[in-house]
Amino acid sequence: MTNFAGYKNETAVDRGSDNSHTPYLLTRFLNDLTGESSRDGAVESALEGLVESFEELEEEPRPFLSILMRTQGARLEPFRDALLCLSAQTDRDFEVLVLVHDASQEAHTAVAKAVAAQQSNLRDSIRVVDVRGGSRGTPLNEGLRLARGRFVAVYDDDDLVFAHWVEEFHRSSVQSGGRLLRAVTAVQSLSPETWPRGHNGFRTSSWPAAEHHAEFNLVEHFRVNQTPFMSFAFPSSIFSRLGLAFDEELDVCEDWDMILRAALLCGVADVPALTAIYRRWATGNSSYLDHSTGVWAKSEARVLRKVDSRPVLLPPGSIEIIRALMVDQEDYRRILQSRGWKLSQPLMRSIRVAARIRDSLRVTRQRVRRRFVPKGAAR
Repeated sequence: MTNFAGYKNETAVDRGSDNSHTPYLLTRFLNDLTGESSRDGAVESALEGLVESFEELEEEPRPFLSILMRTQGARLEPFRDALLCLSAQTDRDFEVLVLVHDASQEAHTAVAKAVAAQQSNLRDSIRVVDVRGGSRGTPLNEGLRLARGRFVAVYDDDDLVFAHWVEEFHRSSVQSGGRLLRAVTAVQSLSPETWPRGHNGFRTSSWPAAEHHAEFNLVEHFRVNQTPFMSFAFPSSIFSRLGLAFDEELDVCEDWDMILRAALLCGVADVPALTAIYRRWATGNSSYLDHSTGVWAKSEARVLRKVDSRPVLLPPGSIEIIRALMVDQEDYRRILQSRGWKLSQPLMRSIRVAARIRDSLRVTRQRVRRRFVPKGAAR
């Protein structure tokens, strides 16, 4: 099958642009239209004016990054860890919007105390915002309304970022050409645990592992989201100028929906650095565990239906990938229809039946031993 790890975006040198405020794919498409030899003068002028309208005027100093952090105040220990990670950032050019969503007064107070306990260099950059009602996208939309940064990142209260997370985004933004920035994120499993004195804590149950490709592939992301949300930094112009917002009709998948819509306008610039750990809850409360497979399927269908209902701009290199997928699928069909495959099926079925009988006998032996062999006796 096709190896998607080999797919690469254009480099900053290929792009030859350091404008981090224009949606790259959209403006490239418009520029390509103006480059046609038979273009109409009035159309060319209108297209050029549209491209120029994306240029961002810096009327006042703005932070590089606005960090949107959702929390319900239910897991204070991971929340404190998340704040600790921000306090260690080597690049301090950011603001933090802690979006306390549908929390009790007690939980809200606990969040505020955790923020107040931070050192002044972090505490002064944090705003705590109370958000009521809506879905998972509601606090993020409130954060977008208040954000002042040139880029926006979403960092949930139970994940971890390394000290160079902001720095890597900032460095890459200089030559991003208006693309989304995507760094590498590892995945780690953990479960709730009661700590001494009745504190609600947690225990990690796996080593961090970089499960996803280091290079973004849009075509592969049409199948399933393969990137934890804090891997991305979004140019804020797509929210303030193009009006993108989180879909509050989605119960889940609001991150995947935004990644696809933004990537189709901007393209993605890969940041070749491991900068974060997404902590996946194996038990306890989480968006993955709290919603049924039916809810997930409904949200996934809505995301794909929205993307498929309008024309899309694909990044350079996508046609080659689509053709490779078509060839792979055609090769697979040829194998299934081949004479050799059909002749081998009776033998393969016999092998599978034998394997099931072997497994069944092994399980039976284990049950007999547990039932009749005394504890401590040799088995």
